[in-house]
Amino acid sequence: MGKTKSERHHWWPECVSERWADENGGVHWLLPTGEERRARPESFGVIGNGHFIKLGNKPGKPTPWDQNFETMFHQADAGFPAVIDWLDGLKFEVRLGQPRRSRFLPQPSSDERFGQMVESLTSLAIRSPMTREACVGIAERFRGSLPEWERNSLIAMNMRDMHSRAVQAFGVRGKATAIFSPDQEFVFGDGFYHNLTSPSGPPHAPNILAPLTPRLAVLYARPIQYTAEPRLSTLVIAADEAQALNRVVQIYARDKLFYRSDRPDLTDEYRAAKHLQFSSPGHFIEEMIHDMPGVPNRDTSLDFLGKFGRREGLS
Repeated sequence: MGKTKSERHHWWPECVSERWADENGGVHWLLPTGEERRARPESFGVIGNGHFIKLGNKPGKPTPWDQNFETMFHQADAGFPAVIDWLDGLKFEVRLGQPRRSRFLPQPSSDERFGQMVESLTSLAIRSPMTREACVGIAERFRGSLPEWERNSLIAMNMRDMHSRAVQAFGVRGKATAIFSPDQEFVFGDGFYHNLTSPSGPPHAPNILAPLTPRLAVLYARPIQYTAEPRLSTLVIAADEAQALNRVVQIYARDKLFYRSDRPDLTDEYRAAKHLQFSSPGHFIEEMIHDMPGVPNRDTSLDFLGKFGRREGLS
């Protein structure tokens, strides 16, 4: 059997990253040290054989059971440009100065468009390096450092079916808000706010906040309680709110933070060079979810359980 050909797989799909190019066609990458690199968008968000399962017991040795599951993301990528164009073309209304709950503007949405949006967002979350690290985290806690080839195989085996299971479970249910930031650009990273990190199964209450362009982000959630309509809404945010959302990206990112033109100030959380997360409820993103039309106020009766969350988190 011949050696399996090496491939480059994008965890930041080119159809998304190209939206972050500035007037000179480049994107900035900020490292936790403050060092900055610059390249064309397609050069970032790449990992070698990221969606390849290699089961040989020696590096580079092929087996009949090796599998490339990159095709599982093809439909999500094929529909992503239309999803971004559709969200970007929705009606946005500036209502700054009012309570956030009254600033959402309901929008119509077909099942087809909403479902494609959910599929594309899910693929972006599951392919992220943050999810890859979570897929191998338990094994490394029990066994310590693993050889690179074995580590990559475990990651790939654990994440292979995550996307299809999540898309089937979420369907066209839940709430989504397209967020437009006219005064402050968003940033993107190798980790961002979502809870699709367990290979054992999709969460019952998924949450995803994904910056899609420097001006457009999407918040998708399926709260425990919510009304079916309005399923989709838009929200225009002020510069300080955009900065708060960018800080969330810096909490969840580890060593890759991308921006187009507005260079962010690096936070202590990002400088730690770890995929961190909120360790207690009631943070800014949860507040925004419960401000969405048709979502009741957050139940705070179990907040005391937050102290029993993951050890590596931030509030």
